[in-house]
Amino acid sequence: MEKQTRLSDLPDELLLKILSALPMFKVTLATRLISRRWKGPWKLVPDVTFDDDDIPFKSFETFMSFVYGSFLSNDAQILDRLHLKLNQKYSASDINFWVQVAVNRSVRELRIDLFGKTLELPCCLCSCITLKELTLHDLCIKVVPAWFRLPSLKTLHLLSVKFSSDGFVASILRICPVLERLVVDGTKGVNVKIPNMDVPNLRSLSFRSTGELRIELLRKTLGLPTCLSSFRNLTELILHGLGIKGFPPCFRFASLKTLRLSSVKLSVASLLKICPVLECLIVENVMIPNIYVPSLRSLSIRSSRELRIDLSLKTFRTLKELILHELSIKVVPPSFSLPSLEALHLLSVKFFGDESVASLLKICPVLEHLVVDQIKNENVMITNIDVPTLRNLSIRNSKGKGTYVEGSKGFVIKAPSLTDLNFEDTLSNFLMFEPMPEVIKADIQVICDQSENFIGSLTSIQHLSLCSLTSKTPYPACTVFSSLKYLELCTCSARWANLFACILNAAPELRSLKLKSKHKFNYNDPMTLWEEPAVVAKCLSEHLEIFEWRQYEGTEQERNVAGYILANATCLKMATFSTRCRNRNHRMLKKLKSMDRVSKACRLVFD
Repeated sequence: MEKQTRLSDLPDELLLKILSALPMFKVTLATRLISRRWKGPWKLVPDVTFDDDDIPFKSFETFMSFVYGSFLSNDAQILDRLHLKLNQKYSASDINFWVQVAVNRSVRELRIDLFGKTLELPCCLCSCITLKELTLHDLCIKVVPAWFRLPSLKTLHLLSVKFSSDGFVASILRICPVLERLVVDGTKGVNVKIPNMDVPNLRSLSFRSTGELRIELLRKTLGLPTCLSSFRNLTELILHGLGIKGFPPCFRFASLKTLRLSSVKLSVASLLKICPVLECLIVENVMIPNIYVPSLRSLSIRSSRELRIDLSLKTFRTLKELILHELSIKVVPPSFSLPSLEALHLLSVKFFGDESVASLLKICPVLEHLVVDQIKNENVMITNIDVPTLRNLSIRNSKGKGTYVEGSKGFVIKAPSLTDLNFEDTLSNFLMFEPMPEVIKADIQVICDQSENFIGSLTSIQHLSLCSLTSKTPYPACTVFSSLKYLELCTCSARWANLFACILNAAPELRSLKLKSKHKFNYNDPMTLWEEPAVVAKCLSEHLEIFEWRQYEGTEQERNVAGYILANATCLKMATFSTRCRNRNHRMLKKLKSMDRVSKACRLVFD
């Protein structure tokens, strides 16, 4: 009889992962009944959540009894993270006690959710030198005591926290002497004032609000304004939904490298002028002004409107990365160029005609990385990608259902230097790959029939993942993929078995094989049954070591293919079959186990 493994037999490391992934109360109650190994098994868990709305706790008294009992029974527990989700009202002494126990156990992260109630800051945090991150959510803080400190706090999240006054942020900055990251989110209708405070370690500042942001400035004895000391080391600034009336004349973000603006009302020109070393600019629904940003390396623009380029042309000469999202491009000016651009992302960008795409790519003479996430665009019939310097190409053209028009609609790709290709297209009815001899890794999913110029152009491929509904072999009969070591083939087409047999014969060095059904299609062609090849492929007799079949259903077709591989793969070390069947004695699994395996070292695995 097969020995059953009990929870108590598992090693501590595995138990730690299991318990950490489950609701704290249910785990503790269940495991106390299952095992006597621990007086409190939750002491192994470094991430603890106490939620008084959890199902096992039908009353306030039950919850309180459990929390106090748990804390008091395990004085030696080390906590990485404690999360208190408290729907009901608790006294300040209760919350302070729970946090005190966490402090005693070297807590590193603390989150408190009070569902709109008021929090008195636990005084015990003043002595906590291990707390690095604090998150306060959906609560109100009426006062921050003058003596209160968070001596080691690096990150502070204030999420839907009600501010008692404009000076609340000043109080927060004052109590966090080593703070590096501040996130303020969900402060509706409140004016946020960035105070005259010295926070020299602040590196990242994020504000999301519907109010107004006001900035105060330090002044020297002589009354001359200088850079705000709170921001002298700030490297990241994120503003969302805010209005900023203006900046003091001599104000500077002297170290700011990344700026993100989303739905803000401010003078972007004024803001960019005071960011002398800015490298990354991300804007959403914000007009970009005509201003020179000499240090800019990355620019991301997202808008529902037509793109109008108002930045100085000099700004774009330094760009290494450009991300365009949900906007329209009518025409690329003849004088416009992106001489340093290495990465271009076109995400749901609408072009007006075939030539607009080609024109944009022509002005990128050193482009190496291109990402295209296509939207349905009837104005572009053939997307011509002709980039000699391109190394990485990723295309996704699969939104919605394809509505084909008469004539050809699809892609022509000419990228002789390409090494990495990701191509997913369920809309086009035309596709042509020019020779790409440098490609070593490709993930291709298409539905249209392909010519011999399809994967036959990938002569140096080492890693190929292919899903194709083509009824033809998409490469010349004499093709040899001499470098192909890893093959993943989708079994969703009617003729996948025929394509599979062809690729096996064309890949003599294949080491790893994976079969997987990624999609469900209604086949137009009748299913072509597997015909065992007359000659065993060289990769099976000499090299194949790993075989994996996901979504194995045990059909006659699949049994025949599986039997052929197991009977001929002499070097096979592991064969893994993933099925929906959980019964180890199921007939389908028995048939797999009974198949002849030529490799005595082959291990059969079911998952």
